[in-house]
Amino acid sequence: MRKTDAPLAVSVGDPSGVGPEIAIAAWLAGESAGVPPFYLLADPTLIEARAHHIGARIAIAETLPAQAARMFSRALPIVPLDAGHVDNPGRPDIANAAGTLEAIDRAVADCLAERAAAVVTCPIAKKPLYDAGFRFPGHTEYLAHLAGLHTGAEVTPVMLLAGPELRTVPVTIHIPLVDVPKALTSELIVTTARITA
Repeated sequence: MRKTDAPLAVSVGDPSGVGPEIAIAAWLAGESAGVPPFYLLADPTLIEARAHHIGARIAIAETLPAQAARMFSRALPIVPLDAGHVDNPGRPDIANAAGTLEAIDRAVADCLAERAAAVVTCPIAKKPLYDAGFRFPGHTEYLAHLAGLHTGAEVTPVMLLAGPELRTVPVTIHIPLVDVPKALTSELIVTTARITA
């Protein structure tokens, strides 16, 4: 499979948050709304329960990344995780930390192995991850770490915020506003500009 033909790999994020609903809504919108084929890295039982909870009528199919695009029009393709998830909407739980990270790790691995065209991450809850020993300020830095492991090079994380009218790249990320003046340097501005140019 060429990477351009591969589906997107979507990590569920924190399953107690909006990630499951985002994935369900995206699949329901479907290809007619311009949603490209994707598969969700998640606990299928949790996704079925969440769909029922929000009144969404969907078909779910457990699959491998290579088959996800072919079934996308008929069912939400889910690549099951080894770590289970606790279904407790609105209440982040440390019990979900392993599955949250497994979904991100596998999405990145699938992309690097060209089983996925790109990685899409649903929102994470940081406190349960921190409580489980996660040592990164957020998704962006963790993804940079994973990329660095693959390339062997130091990777500088950059975040892009995009809307219909405006795209912006914050030069500092995941720090309190009071700390921005100390962190903002000419070198950081130039580095960020070069990465995003």
